[in-house]
Amino acid sequence: MEETGIIRRLDALGRIVIPREFRKLNRIEVGDPVEMRALSDGEILLRKVDMSAQLRSLGQMALPLLADKVDKLIGVCSQEEWLQFSARCEFEGEELPAPLAKAVTERKSSVVACDGQDKRALTKYVAIYPIFGDTGVFGAYALFTDTEPTATEKALFETMAGFTGKSLQKF
Repeated sequence: MEETGIIRRLDALGRIVIPREFRKLNRIEVGDPVEMRALSDGEILLRKVDMSAQLRSLGQMALPLLADKVDKLIGVCSQEEWLQFSARCEFEGEELPAPLAKAVTERKSSVVACDGQDKRALTKYVAIYPIFGDTGVFGAYALFTDTEPTATEKALFETMAGFTGKSLQKF
């Protein structure tokens, strides 16, 4: 791995700006958690925290509970990929389709029609319920359904997404 260095000055409040090129290269967005470590040799290490592990952990608890209440396939995703499902699914680990990725980042619940472009579409609709906190979007819960989600399903998923977002906020 090639190392690249830039010298920056500390401001009066002790802040250093991470250059845009570095943020872009490492896909660091405003609000993303960044870990800092002081190493024994005097170096300071910065790295973006991958929230996928925390989403998977919370998903392991939430998905069976949600699936039991709605009796439909449910998934949890990061902003980029499918992390896990309430039942075995071939999409696990795959990149999110562009319309779903866009819906996740918009911070509001939405229903995306599966328009037949993907022959592997499991249902007519995927309802997206973003998981976010004060600092940004972590991912989303997805409800796979052949009908528009009911008011009860919507309330249930929005509540669970809100709770998960608050739980992830501490990271």
